[in-house]
Amino acid sequence: MIYSQDIRKICALCTRAHTHSDDEMYCEIKKQPVPVNGEGCKKFSYDIMKRTVRRAKKLKTDFKPEDFAL
Repeated sequence: MIYSQDIRKICALCTRAHTHSDDEMYCEIKKQPVPVNGEGCKKFSYDIMKRTVRRAKKLKTDFKPEDFAL
């Protein structure tokens, strides 16, 4: 999914957009603030480092012998 072609083209993942405020990015192409979830333009360039990482869930490790009894 990270390297696939079906990545949503949004300004928050573009190399040409920089953080302007909490809900806006500054676009170098348009020379103005754009919404974070705004659709990317024709010059959209994906930046993998801007993608948020979903952490794996913590596994349960406090098992008791009763958990393994039949």
